Amino acid sequence: MKPRALTLILLASAALPAFAQQASEGGGSSADDISRKLADPGAALISVPFQYNYQGSAGPGSNYDNQTLKVQPVIPFVGDKGKFILRPILPFVSNEFPQDKSGLGDVFVQGYYIPSHPGQARSTEFGFGPALMLDTASHDSLGTGKYSIGPAFIAVHKTKKWTIGALANHLWSFAGDDDRDDVSVTNVQPFITRSLANGWSAGFTSETSYNWEAGSGNEWTVPIGGTISKVTHFGHMPVSIGVGGFYNVDRPEYASRWTARLMITLVFPE
Repeated sequence: MKPRALTLILLASAALPAFAQQASEGGGSSADDISRKLADPGAALISVPFQYNYQGSAGPGSNYDNQTLKVQPVIPFVGDKGKFILRPILPFVSNEFPQDKSGLGDVFVQGYYIPSHPGQARSTEFGFGPALMLDTASHDSLGTGKYSIGPAFIAVHKTKKWTIGALANHLWSFAGDDDRDDVSVTNVQPFITRSLANGWSAGFTSETSYNWEAGSGNEWTVPIGGTISKVTHFGHMPVSIGVGGFYNVDRPEYASRWTARLMITLVFPE
């Protein structure tokens, strides 16, 4: 394993004790219940996912590998008439292509308001809200150089064993470096997750994007793959640990061909 890959994984692992110290001594939620809630991006569950992605075979000749560690806290706000789920993403990037650079990427923030009625549990939920990309990259090659904004949407259907739905957003740039390309990107993430026994779950998803500003043949990025994860406990702290793999069935010319994923999610049940 390359040194920078090990460094990114260690960053995620080193954060575990710090968060664990904040865990409640209580927390009676079962592993199966937590697993089902983690499969639902609209669930009112505080969590802090660390998602490490190793993106292989990028660049000319597919000779380069890139890496990203995403810190993705989920912060719910629950009221009498609904809930608002805030989902910021902080990416720490280590690239070989297009330039050999490491640092912070563009921070992405999206939120969803999901209406509800007091005392009524719904198996199907819809929500909407804003999406915002901030020009926070520590190097030009690690970000877009633009501030972008647009709408975000969520749709989820839940049964006892299955969670099916999609997240979607579109971003348009409105400010930033005039010398950089404008941003107009549509992102759609359909997903289906099967809850298994003893805190296990398996999912299938695609994180598809369409770049309206890209040249012909470079608009689509279509990774397809799956994940498997399990909820366990470190002391009183529920933690989900999972792995996944994706292959880009369509991609821009120099984008990575495949992605290997490691996920560690800290959970703070009520």
